[in-house]
Amino acid sequence: MAKLTIGRGSSANDGTGDNLRDGANKVNLNFNEIYTAIGDGTNVDGTIKIADDSSTVMTLSANGETMRLLGGTGITSTISSNDLTLALDTSLVLTATGTTTITNKTINGPDNTLTNIGNGSLSNSTITLAGDSGSTAIDLGDTLTVSGTANQISTAQSGDTLTLSLPNAITTPGSLTVTGNFTVNGTQTVVDSTTIEVTNSFTFEGTTSDEFETVLTVTDPTADRTVTIPNATGTIVLKDTTDTLTNKTINGPDNTITNLVNANLSGSAAISNANLANSTITIGDDSISLGGTQTTITNLSLDGATGTIDLTSSGNKLRFNFANTGSFPTASTYEGMFAYDVGGNNPYVADTGGWVKILTENGSIGDVSNVNLGSPSAGQGLVWNAGGYFEPGSVGGIASVAADTTPQLGGDLDANTRVIGDVAYVSHRSPDATVTKTLTVTVATKTNEHTAYGDGSSSGYLIDGHEGAHLQLSPGVYKFDQADSSNSGHPLLFYREAAKTTAYTTNVTTSGTPGSSGAHTTITITEATPSTLHYQCSAHANMGGRVNVTGSEAPTIRMPDNDKIIVGDDNDAEFYHSGSSTILREAGSGSLLLAGNDVKITGGSMLETHIDCNNNGAVEIYHDNSKKLETTSLGVYVTGQVLANKAYIAETTLTDQATITWDMATQSVCKVTLAGNRTLAAPTNGSTGQFASILVIQDGSGSRTITWNAVYEFASDTAPTLTTTASLGDLFTFRYNGSKWLEVGRNQALTLS
Repeated sequence: MAKLTIGRGSSANDGTGDNLRDGANKVNLNFNEIYTAIGDGTNVDGTIKIADDSSTVMTLSANGETMRLLGGTGITSTISSNDLTLALDTSLVLTATGTTTITNKTINGPDNTLTNIGNGSLSNSTITLAGDSGSTAIDLGDTLTVSGTANQISTAQSGDTLTLSLPNAITTPGSLTVTGNFTVNGTQTVVDSTTIEVTNSFTFEGTTSDEFETVLTVTDPTADRTVTIPNATGTIVLKDTTDTLTNKTINGPDNTITNLVNANLSGSAAISNANLANSTITIGDDSISLGGTQTTITNLSLDGATGTIDLTSSGNKLRFNFANTGSFPTASTYEGMFAYDVGGNNPYVADTGGWVKILTENGSIGDVSNVNLGSPSAGQGLVWNAGGYFEPGSVGGIASVAADTTPQLGGDLDANTRVIGDVAYVSHRSPDATVTKTLTVTVATKTNEHTAYGDGSSSGYLIDGHEGAHLQLSPGVYKFDQADSSNSGHPLLFYREAAKTTAYTTNVTTSGTPGSSGAHTTITITEATPSTLHYQCSAHANMGGRVNVTGSEAPTIRMPDNDKIIVGDDNDAEFYHSGSSTILREAGSGSLLLAGNDVKITGGSMLETHIDCNNNGAVEIYHDNSKKLETTSLGVYVTGQVLANKAYIAETTLTDQATITWDMATQSVCKVTLAGNRTLAAPTNGSTGQFASILVIQDGSGSRTITWNAVYEFASDTAPTLTTTASLGDLFTFRYNGSKWLEVGRNQALTLS
């Protein structure tokens, strides 16, 4: 950031420089950059740290502390102007070109090159060669000759390399013992011996010389063993290889054949059933040959506790008929089993508690366990008995709703998407303050029945089982019961908008934690309750619905942006919100009037006043909630500075009379033409510090005089003498100190036209 300079203006208070806030901001920015550059942003670090190879740190203060660079053995330091020079004494320090005698030094050979050193300068100048019988010392620089022996060892020298090798044909004068691996190359190896003893194994390389070999080995014998290779040509079959045997006979009693499956039998190798000791298997009453197919089993019984029958084809037939219920098996053993009582012609299903009769179209309602049919009479129906069963009785009812002039509902009325028409009126009977209407609230995943399906949370409120119900409530007390566990994490509250911008808490109480016993939100609806509210989850969006208050005397009108309220025959008056501004507009040629005993214009929060118009009183204008301008009965009162490109006080004409009056509230700049000798009375309504001026004009006759009231103060207490020339004027300026009008200037004998 470049340095920021505070603008001071061209001269004092000329309004062209930076204001205090901008100047202070530039100072802060400059210091922030300095503190960040030479500190941690908060504190200045006025030091410089220098570390050596051993991590020893030297800290220098930036307030003028000196750092010294000291020379040592063979090194000197010199400062000239701004240059620091480090120099070496080549008589003490080794350099690439200097000549120095060194003592007691160890030179590592691999890291250095030494040349032209004679044998006499070496501690050891010979190399000793030792053989099986004797040795000799050879001076460094002499020649060493190595000779070979015919048919045994050959020698060859090339450059710095001496090669010892065996000739192609080797003659060994004695016995040859090989202690390592012995490799024989060639197409034929002849061993002239009756017996070859191999301790471990033979290794066969094969045709290709690579990392793969065949090893012939034997298990350590516990007696003499003989393996005879037949006098024939062929391939040896191994135990673990897969081979096809031909012309072989396997004697069953002497061999065991395992893991033999159909896939292992093919062609003429198949074993016929006739060659098997057991060639059939019996299932039920049917004997099935091995390899045969049987689609029907006769007299097969299946039993067990874990087996299943799984058939997905059609046309399957199973009979479950029994002579009577006494022939049924134990129901608890065969739970879920179907059985048919042939004697009673009734179907049953097994349950752990016994056999349960299945109702059929030919059965009786009396077969139902909680129906005590008895002997019903004509016209009776089944009614619920407090004892926990149905019995014959009178059910009442009407032939149609029209037949009952005062029908009453015992539960909810569901129109099932039908239209309810021709309604004369709907009368709401709301509970009073001592009666609470309870609405049961639950939470579930939204379906397309919810008005906010696909918008906001995927979960929604159900009111008495109805998704996102839009409620129409009359004045009374309504308890939204959230005890059901599905309400956990979903507190129900009321808002002025569906988007939950403004919470509504008047006459609203909450208790407990949603999802726990006793949790509820209760609202008391009165005439003062807004006509439209929204019940929503405080933690998630669009879970609830709308509440319309019948009988509300506080209606709420909500309109989207740019939708207008238009008033007037010619649509002259408009009121709307543009999305960013609220607009009240006279769109025609008329005037926009705001009327009231006390009219105020405030900020959006209504906590800060902009303009306050008081009936029969002052009009006040504010800046940042501080009053700056106020009208009074005498004029305008301003707090602070007044800056204007042009400002003036309109001139008024005083009434010429014997005693001239001067009202400073409305006539502080004035003139008067004298038609005779006059007296100027004391001014009225003056304000301390006020300036005023009066232009006194002679009429066409001239020589008119004024007698000044004692409230006017002139230099040396001497009143001025007026110009006597006709039609000329005298200008006088005064300042009021609270008791006297002090003359501050005069200009006489002025030509006015």
